Amino acid sequence: EMTSGVLVAELLEGMKFALGPAMAARKDVLARIGGIQALGAYYSDDFVLGQLTHAVGKKVVLSRHVIDHVALNRSARASLLHQVRWMKSTRFSRPLGHLGSVMTFAMPFGVLGMAAGFAKGRWALGLGLLSVAVVNRVAQSVVVGWGVVRDSRSLRFCWLYPARDLLGFFLWCASFMGREIVWGGERYRFGAGGKMTREPGATGSAPELQDAEARRSPSRSVAVDHLP
Repeated sequence: EMTSGVLVAELLEGMKFALGPAMAARKDVLARIGGIQALGAYYSDDFVLGQLTHAVGKKVVLSRHVIDHVALNRSARASLLHQVRWMKSTRFSRPLGHLGSVMTFAMPFGVLGMAAGFAKGRWALGLGLLSVAVVNRVAQSVVVGWGVVRDSRSLRFCWLYPARDLLGFFLWCASFMGREIVWGGERYRFGAGGKMTREPGATGSAPELQDAEARRSPSRSVAVDHLP
């Protein structure tokens, strides 16, 4: 859903932020926004890099190059915690955009439509509304995952994307639970604009500490241009 959300944001208001495993900025622009140190207090430092760049009157461009990012394996719980951290950060960095992103999900509305249809005794209508949501998510996986990102896995596993969409909605709901996160084995609190402050003496739980260790291990990002 992140790819779709970014494309919608670019369509509606243009790029006012940056994201992804690879970003490029001119040296003079970086100096003008305060240098790398200006990003240090933010979890979504990629977002803030683009936000500050736009704020000083420079243009942010979404690259046509597709980035293949090699991510390390992690437990299901650690992966879910990571996604909640990311969504919670977006909630503070881009409040209205994060709130409106609920409209990018389809399965919750399909399930709601099915429940309403069943409640009215209109079983065919309820199942029809759910089917529309399922087909919509499968189509999104193919059109965005393959048509835009050129990820062949989005074709093989497109039938799983409706479940992923529903999971994404629950993670979105979880992002509104508090303003604290555990990152790098330490506990932080989000403030205005997504700026973090460290909670003195607080550390994370075992799965979160394992996740922190995994992120310290080597990983690599490979830039691949899949477009003609």
